[in-house]
Amino acid sequence: METQDRISALPDEILCHILSFLSTNDSFATSLLSKRWQPLWLFLSIIDLDNQTFIQNGRSYTFFFKFAYGILFRCRMQQPLKIARFHLTPRVCGYSNDFPYHLFKKWVRIIIQRGIEQLYIEIPRALEVPHIIWSCKTLVVLKLYRLSMDVFVKVHMPALKTLHLDFLFISKSQYFAEIFHGCPNLEDFRAYHIFLDNKLEGIEFQTMPKLVKADLKLDYVFEFPLKVVSNVEHLRFFLKLKKESFPMFENLIHLELHLESNIQWHLVIKMLNHCPKLETVMLHMPAEPYSCTSWICPQFVPECIASQLKRLTH
Repeated sequence: METQDRISALPDEILCHILSFLSTNDSFATSLLSKRWQPLWLFLSIIDLDNQTFIQNGRSYTFFFKFAYGILFRCRMQQPLKIARFHLTPRVCGYSNDFPYHLFKKWVRIIIQRGIEQLYIEIPRALEVPHIIWSCKTLVVLKLYRLSMDVFVKVHMPALKTLHLDFLFISKSQYFAEIFHGCPNLEDFRAYHIFLDNKLEGIEFQTMPKLVKADLKLDYVFEFPLKVVSNVEHLRFFLKLKKESFPMFENLIHLELHLESNIQWHLVIKMLNHCPKLETVMLHMPAEPYSCTSWICPQFVPECIASQLKRLTH
């Protein structure tokens, strides 16, 4: 008596949903199972290319991009893409100069033309963000890791709500300001290790009116203009020694502060004085031994602690 294949008996919609949790390399492999599975991966609205795909193609960029383009052109062209992930790390690919940037740009252009909504990119070297990304009207989520912004590009992403920038190298602060100008509906912003000059004089950084959540961990060279995120309700922030001024955080209710070994308590108190509606404070103390000798008893209790605070943890 033959064993019943209950999984294959499921409707196409459910099987495609299951395949959406796999990398493109793995979902393509399911087409070899049987005729029932052969066409299913072609209906996916997700492309996920990663280190595994690179390794499976013999660690060759040539074969990797042949596979990447093959996936794009074999999937139904009239079907819009919702999610595309492109993760190639230097741990697997190395820092060599042979990354075919021209092929990468062409691949990005094709998925942008397919109406992409969520785009995640990590490449082995910090190369220029393809300019077409900055004018994509369909993107809702954009996460970039290890790229650069070397020239001024007019940014226009009206649908973008989530922007995560990790290890982004920017030639001029003006280019960074343009990102915020071009994303008026941003709600979730993360910046980890932004490398650029500290020449902010004369550059207008605007407050993001719809921003709800911000997560900031920045390089010491760059003093991030907190005015940009002053409208948020949730803020995760690595407090630096050189930060001496704070805007008013009128809507902030949840604050996570990561402190250094040489804790500057007067800065902590100063920031709390700028958060009148704060309800939750989480202090992340340094892992290494730290000194409390800098503590100075404040003359006044911050308003949020006296009237609003509900939870304090460390």
